[in-house]
Amino acid sequence: MKPLLYLLPNLLGDQEDHAPVLPHSVDSAVSQLDGIIAENEKQARRFLRRFAFTPPKTFREITIHLLNEHTTPAERELLIDQMKPGQKWGLVSDCGMPCLADPGSELVLRARERGVEIKALVGPSSIFLALVLSGLGGQRFFFRGYLPRDEALLIKEIKALELQSKQEKLVQLFIETPYRNEKMFTYLLAHLNGKTWVSLATDLTLPTETVVTHRVEQWKKMQPPALDKRPTVFCVKAEFIS
Repeated sequence: MKPLLYLLPNLLGDQEDHAPVLPHSVDSAVSQLDGIIAENEKQARRFLRRFAFTPPKTFREITIHLLNEHTTPAERELLIDQMKPGQKWGLVSDCGMPCLADPGSELVLRARERGVEIKALVGPSSIFLALVLSGLGGQRFFFRGYLPRDEALLIKEIKALELQSKQEKLVQLFIETPYRNEKMFTYLLAHLNGKTWVSLATDLTLPTETVVTHRVEQWKKMQPPALDKRPTVFCVKAEFIS
């Protein structure tokens, strides 16, 4: 019997109640876990504590192994070695869906090669939520992760992603460290064409969620949004009008 690896969705924020965001199938899967693979132990424990287990089993008995940007290929192999036939393991990101903007995909690929059964459960993804809520279209899009920190490289990247958006008619999505959001927004307004659309998707799934979409020329006439320390996905779509 093959081991089973669940790709488990996580919340995008610190809501106390996960029921409005995560489906009941996640509760069922977590209650059966023999172990979990996570980015860090503290976040893994916080995730597990949300769920009920059949007594006498508790969340403290779930084995935790770590997978992050520092994990080596040899260490990934050891993680797969831990998954014994008939066991059920979970892969969880600090927030959102695993394998999207986190190191889980390499583990999943190697686990598939070694015969592990993989099952993904439905849950929130800030990337997809931002895209569909922006109104900019979901037919063609590109998630760029983090843009460069260096100013010259950042400006070059902003202009390049705008040009690609125009030429290929796609939506560009990217993220920034929350305390740098407002600085990123000023760079976008300074270096994008006035007709280009910019959508800001902030605090997704939280009570403070806001999603606002305007052209750059409209944004420049408005009070800057409060983005500091608030997780935000930036969406850009070039649509030059002569």
